[in-house]
Amino acid sequence: MIRESLAFLAFREDIRERTFLDWLEAHISMGQPLHRYKGLLKLDRDKISFYGTEKKTGNDFRLFIFRHEIMQLYHGFDDAFTALETRNLGLSWKPLRISFTREKTDFHVYLIIDYAFGRTSNEAWMETLKTWLD
Repeated sequence: MIRESLAFLAFREDIRERTFLDWLEAHISMGQPLHRYKGLLKLDRDKISFYGTEKKTGNDFRLFIFRHEIMQLYHGFDDAFTALETRNLGLSWKPLRISFTREKTDFHVYLIIDYAFGRTSNEAWMETLKTWLD
């Protein structure tokens, strides 16, 4: 294992289909950022693993993204996860997006890593992932 952290995760569809209550929860004091899953993110030699639970049901969730599936890394806001989705309009953190292809389908996951007191380690993870992909 190369690196491991606590993280929040959401797919692009989760962000686009969020409810007003989801948005409100992400904006109240002491609330967690917009997400669907909460768990442990691990970076290994050949893959990124996420082991967690679904926010509303508590069901277990696992996701494995293999290095060869990754098309793009992006640290910042986009048309799905905008600065308006954050409590401070993105002044202290930005999501980390991993775009990958599996069985001819494109997926986009957003990560908020080591979130505490309005800060993340997304920028450090971005650098680690860029090096890992090279």
